[in-house]
Amino acid sequence: MRRRLGWLAALLVMVLVGGCSEKNYFEPTDIKGTVQYDGTLPAKIVEIGYAGATLANGQVVTKEGLRDYRLPEGYRYVSGRAPLIIASGDCKPSILYDTRSKEAKELKLPRRVVAALIIPGTTRIAFVLEGNSYGIYDYQNGEIVAKYTATDPALSADIRIANPMMLDRLVLIPTLDGRLVILDKTTGAKIREIVVGKGEAFNNVIYLNIIGDRLVAATPHRIISVSPKVMDAQTMEITDVVFVDDAIYILSKEGTIYYCDTDLKILGSRKFPFAHFVGVIYGEFIYVVEREGYIIATDRALSVANVFELPDKIEGWFFATPDAFFYEDHYFRLNKGGETPPPPAEAESRAQASEPVSDNRAEPSVAPREEETTVESIWKSIKSLFSPDESDKTVEGAD
Repeated sequence: MRRRLGWLAALLVMVLVGGCSEKNYFEPTDIKGTVQYDGTLPAKIVEIGYAGATLANGQVVTKEGLRDYRLPEGYRYVSGRAPLIIASGDCKPSILYDTRSKEAKELKLPRRVVAALIIPGTTRIAFVLEGNSYGIYDYQNGEIVAKYTATDPALSADIRIANPMMLDRLVLIPTLDGRLVILDKTTGAKIREIVVGKGEAFNNVIYLNIIGDRLVAATPHRIISVSPKVMDAQTMEITDVVFVDDAIYILSKEGTIYYCDTDLKILGSRKFPFAHFVGVIYGEFIYVVEREGYIIATDRALSVANVFELPDKIEGWFFATPDAFFYEDHYFRLNKGGETPPPPAEAESRAQASEPVSDNRAEPSVAPREEETTVESIWKSIKSLFSPDESDKTVEGAD
């Protein structure tokens, strides 16, 4: 009897777990047409990162498109611009690869490089390593200029690990535990840390950009926008962030697209139940790719949306540039000659043929600051966070 009760209890747990684990999928009822790929890549994508995708034949797709050089076998693209590329591999030292001479210089760093920047005008690399250490390395003499180890080893990270970037004499390093560390590019001295997000798994910085007089950064759980006097923030589960003209679009994991100004004030939103966004491209309109195999085309104000069907579900490696996306060994590119909508009978021709109707609402703009350059303004932002006065404030979730 006791054995039978135990079996019934186990069965009940299985039923309850099974019921709770039921998945919901994006299932649009009004599909305007189908989309065909524009062509094929020379090989399949084998890995993606923040700045590029690596193909099985060693070629690389960056934000500028398919590159004609090939990395050494077993290496994956991290960052750089030809002729100098930073690449990493499993169980092998990271390298600085010269695409002209085809020579690889080993980077004498203790762990694998997961994010990096070649500092312009120098022989130095700003780096982030597995295990969440970071610093500056001189590849000419093979020496570490400065190295810091974060208290949080960040054992898990989103695959989109943002690369460091420059701001005048400053190096901005996004860490794997949701911080933005500011180093002096000459001495490597640490100037300041800004917390982007904290207290979550997979908390690395996945987006970093300078927009007008704003410094914008995001983790999968939070986005901030830093100005000389205010640090605005939105807390949500984030899939992707894209900046188009004067607007920031946040794609959330719960299927909502948010349209914000550079202060992160939400100007509009549109929800697509159970949608799982994997990437976004844009021209005159915004085109969001959904995992079940759809393109959602919407105007800039998110007032109207049309859905088109892709040939495949997105179940493998996917990488997007501003005007194209790459999936396995296929690619799709917006027609730069125009995005004119087709008549209903011809709606199956191409995805960019969708032209949502705009409601003619004015798009937000950032007023120019005549007294300051962008660099001076951002520098003041950082200084104000370091030594805030009574007017400094953080606005969380302003909408």
